[in-house]
Amino acid sequence: MVLTGKVFKGQKLVFHRSLADTCGENATFHDRLESCLINLCKEADIPVPIWLSKNTVELANFNKTSFIAEQFVENVKFTRFEIEFAEKL
Repeated sequence: MVLTGKVFKGQKLVFHRSLADTCGENATFHDRLESCLINLCKEADIPVPIWLSKNTVELANFNKTSFIAEQFVENVKFTRFEIEFAEKL
């Protein structure tokens, strides 16, 4: 699994990185997704967002989803965090 993360301030892209999961092929999809998401947030130096049902629907339908400032417990200085899922690079 590869997860690409993008952080936007307004319309400006300020962070872009792709990470492969390190859980191994025997891990569940949920565990692999969670691991990649947490690692992307660490790389971007942002808090981990609150996952809502709309994120599950968007990821299932479009292989990507976005998180707005209101989905973070801490105050953030960006407009949107977007992730995109791919099976492999």
